[in-house]
Amino acid sequence: MRSQGGERSVLVGGFDEIAELAGLLEVDLENDPFDCMCLGDIQFTVRGELGAVLGVLTYHVSGGLNWPRWHGQLPLVRPGELTDWLLSRSVVDPCEP
Repeated sequence: MRSQGGERSVLVGGFDEIAELAGLLEVDLENDPFDCMCLGDIQFTVRGELGAVLGVLTYHVSGGLNWPRWHGQLPLVRPGELTDWLLSRSVVDPCEP
């Protein structure tokens, strides 16, 4: 983890870790996307070859994940497990609201 200007980030590069995180970002596609008025809490930037940005997913602590193609947020299937993953990598502080 590194901090730059108050922002925290973690690099996920190993195949197993990418697969684990991808599973934790699974959303319930049966629900209709909903809108939230906040900007979100954590952004996941997905990069491909040579660092090209493939997409940016925005996580809302309320349990939703936003991808612009969905035109709103969809609820995560395992929000608690994602929170645990973020805590274990010091991306979020357990004392934050």
